Order: sequence, then structure tokens, then C-alpha cells
Amino acid sequence: MNNLATLDQLPNLHEAKTAHRELSSEYWTPLTEGEYKVGVIADIKEESYTDDKSGETIKLPCVIILSQEKDRTFNTIRNGSKRLVATIESAIENGELVVGSTPVRISFLGKSRNKTNQYLSDRWSVKPILL
Repeated sequence: MNNLATLDQLPNLHEAKTAHRELSSEYWTPLTEGEYKVGVIADIKEESYTDDKSGETIKLPCVIILSQEKDRTFNTIRNGSKRLVATIESAIENGELVVGSTPVRISFLGKSRNKTNQYLSDRWSVKPILL
């Protein structure tokens, strides 16, 4: 809408319905085992984040999920867990998941200690939903 004349042609937007999808997104950080999201994978893309401790901005590959709520609205959420991103990437490469169309249930299974260092990593279950 580059032309202001077209604004006069708009219907009353206060009376119009809104879409079921929220365009703003939030970072999903599950806190308890068993938390889950259902929806479709929209994309895997790098997002910029600022490290709270160092102040450094980093690029983090994130899974972008159109998450359906129980009221059937959709929120856009993202998560940069390396294990989750790798699982989704592998499923896409193997044809087990189609971006934008395969519904999935992503469940948080808790944290486990890494074998190579002292840190904890998130564990996930990613299952296609059968309709």
C-alpha cells in the first residue's frame, strides 16, 4: 500500500475479523518435562540473539514452529536447541517431515548430562501427528 488514496478504499478494519495466526514470535523455553507443542514446522533459520553474560550477539539456528493452541489459534514460536534443530533437519532431509504441512507434536523430555562436558542438554520427542 504505497498510495495513500487506497486507504480511503479500505473497509472498516475495526469490524473485520483477524487471522488465527499471531505474526509476532516468542522463544519457547520449556521448564517442565512433558511440556509440548503441536503444529507445523515453518522453517529452520538463523536468528540473532544477544548473550546475557557476554553481551555478544550470536547467530543461532532455530526451528520456527506454527504452534496450534487449544482454541485453534496459531502462535509462532522458535527454539534453538541443537538436538531439536538436528532432529528436525534430519526428518526433513529423510522426507519424514515436510516443512509447512506435516503436523507434529514436539515434547520436552527434560535435561540430560552431556557425555563430553559438564553441561546439560534438552531432550526432545518429535512425532508426526496422524490425521
